[in-house]
Amino acid sequence: MSSKDALSLKMEFIKSMERLGESTTTDLPSTVGPHFGTWECKYSRKKLIFIILCAIMFFFLNFPKIYTWTSIWQQYKNYSSAEHSLVRLEQPRAQYCVGDTLDVLVEMRNYAGRPKAYGGDFIVARIHSLKLQAGASGDVTDFLNSSYRVHFHLFWPGEVQVSVRLIHSSEAVKILQRDRMQDYSKVMHIGTFINGSKTETSQCGLRLSSDRALCEYRKKEDGEYYACYRPQTLPCDSLTTMKSSMPPDLHLTKEEAQLLAWKNTGTEIKNSFNPVTVIGCTGATHGPTEKCVAGMNSPFPGGYFYSNRWSSSFCQTGHILSEVAIISCLKGKTLYLLGDSTVRQWIEHLERKLKGLRFIKQGNPYLSLLAVDTQNNITVRWIKHSHPWISVHTAYIKGSETIPEILDSIAVGGGQEDVIVVIGIGQHFRPYPPEDFIRRLRNVRRAILRLYARSPQTHVVIKLENNRELDSNMMIYSDWYGYMQNLAQRKVFWDMKVGLVDAWDMTVAANSFAIHPNEVIVSNEVAVALSFCHCA
Repeated sequence: MSSKDALSLKMEFIKSMERLGESTTTDLPSTVGPHFGTWECKYSRKKLIFIILCAIMFFFLNFPKIYTWTSIWQQYKNYSSAEHSLVRLEQPRAQYCVGDTLDVLVEMRNYAGRPKAYGGDFIVARIHSLKLQAGASGDVTDFLNSSYRVHFHLFWPGEVQVSVRLIHSSEAVKILQRDRMQDYSKVMHIGTFINGSKTETSQCGLRLSSDRALCEYRKKEDGEYYACYRPQTLPCDSLTTMKSSMPPDLHLTKEEAQLLAWKNTGTEIKNSFNPVTVIGCTGATHGPTEKCVAGMNSPFPGGYFYSNRWSSSFCQTGHILSEVAIISCLKGKTLYLLGDSTVRQWIEHLERKLKGLRFIKQGNPYLSLLAVDTQNNITVRWIKHSHPWISVHTAYIKGSETIPEILDSIAVGGGQEDVIVVIGIGQHFRPYPPEDFIRRLRNVRRAILRLYARSPQTHVVIKLENNRELDSNMMIYSDWYGYMQNLAQRKVFWDMKVGLVDAWDMTVAANSFAIHPNEVIVSNEVAVALSFCHCA
């Protein structure tokens, strides 16, 4: 084709495009509708064509992402959704009395609004009356078909509100269960070895690869073990402190990370009913008549808050909350608080509460605390349990002991009821496979039996784990781990002469969700513990 022919075709193309934009009699604006000029029609058509072309181009360029989003939604829509689920009364009644039971049904639905075909969701529930400063936990039964019954005991009169939270969907629970059974790498520990003026650091943990030389810290008689990679020059026994860190990559897919994100954790499920009104009816059941004795069966829920005071549902806890009552109970006694910072709160609370009780400076405050009331002959000791201890701050490991070692070292004798021991562990074991926590519990059990053999009058109390913040890193600190560990503690100590402080029950009832509960909860924990020591 000649250049002249090409020019001619180009001119014809331009003219045809101009004719396409010209208005004709059929394109004249309606005499009724809005009037658009010729230029405006051309502009609108070209703009529309441009938008369509851009949309087509965007679709093809982003097709892989769109396909991925669609695939994720197809799977995600089948997961449990608190927003689409419902709580309703089972067999509603015209009247509820104090002492009656209240049952609600939870109908779990997915993000598409349809009932699920299976259970396994992690749910917590409570009843509460804000004005009365009252609250109690509910007992959840999983029917394994996306339906749940929550059983409440109505402890007080007044208007009672029901609240049910979906802590984790069943799909999120499966992720937690899968990783917990085998993953030792969710928390990294860096040990510092110190010898004189020389310092070296090395990675430590409950399990380490043996491809490098190790410093192993073990007790063959009870199976307790942890290790560090051997430092370059310093000896293994120079390990002094340890710090922890959480690796950013916890081997989760984007979808799994979404399921465990804080915005999908602890969401309240809406009710289909109004608060119920409870009245004090004639012939209503009264509170328990038995005194609290170590070894009693502790049901769940085991009590309730009313006016910010905890009352047991199965024994007379009393209200050992005042300074006078606490001093009367502890006079002439030594109280050992063994474990983590949630029992360290107890010694801090008592030091604030009892005017004569004062901290005594001794040794390393990160390993132990000592408070003494010389006038009333009261001694309170907090002693930190040994590794694993998770903290971004420096934690002293040298000189720390396991709780069985501490129990074996307690001086008792003389036939006097002068020793009370409270044990609270679990929070620092949450990221690890359950075998390590169960091993520690069994070792604690054997040590308690040895202590009783030396001093049958000694009182031992087990404090279960409380819940913690809903915005915690769920792969490391999920309350599902804590709940399962509490079940393990109940199993290990069920037939022993020990008192039980169900901190889980109390913090759920109070809607706390704090690793370090407030003063109201701590003071009631202490009161319940002392009720098992012939103080009430």
